[in-house]
Amino acid sequence: MQFTEQSFIYRIMGIDNGSSNLGIAVLDLDLRQNKYHLVNSVTLTAERLLRERRICTSSHGARWGRQNILKEELAKYLQFYHPHDVAVETPFFMPRRVQSFETLTEMMIFIRQVVEDYSGKDIYGISPGAAKRAVQPADFTMKKAVIKDCILKLDNLTWNEGIQMDNLTEHEYDGIAVAMAHGKATRKVTGFVR
Repeated sequence: MQFTEQSFIYRIMGIDNGSSNLGIAVLDLDLRQNKYHLVNSVTLTAERLLRERRICTSSHGARWGRQNILKEELAKYLQFYHPHDVAVETPFFMPRRVQSFETLTEMMIFIRQVVEDYSGKDIYGISPGAAKRAVQPADFTMKKAVIKDCILKLDNLTWNEGIQMDNLTEHEYDGIAVAMAHGKATRKVTGFVR
């Protein structure tokens, strides 16, 4: 079999899971070179989508409406970008915010369903810590602003013309970190990193 330059390009969709917002980042990873290229990023905001489409949520409830509109919109992005894998930031339990954990877990189920419908594959769960470590130097911290600063300083990340890296949302930066964490794990599994 003859390999081409494209043979080693691996497309990852990273998703920052949220109950009202999904941060999506589509990155192409050159497995050999450990270089990432941001193809697109977007924050899907459920309330805005429901308002734009004039969808009434009174019959099933606002939470159900948000989850379904995000699921529907995510399906469009999967069909358009055709990622090899989808990595999603996993929810973490906080005793003071039990309902938040429940809602994020439900959203993981919705994301898993749409990815399975698209590709027949499962999603890859990435812990918040692993996502942060993928883009931060050794002096690791959980602060959101630091994630943005670290991503902007990466020398192995480029992006499409027209993407204003300074103006992405925190959800999009988290989506990039999630995709890069999955990319790092993929390079290890495939033998590109020893």
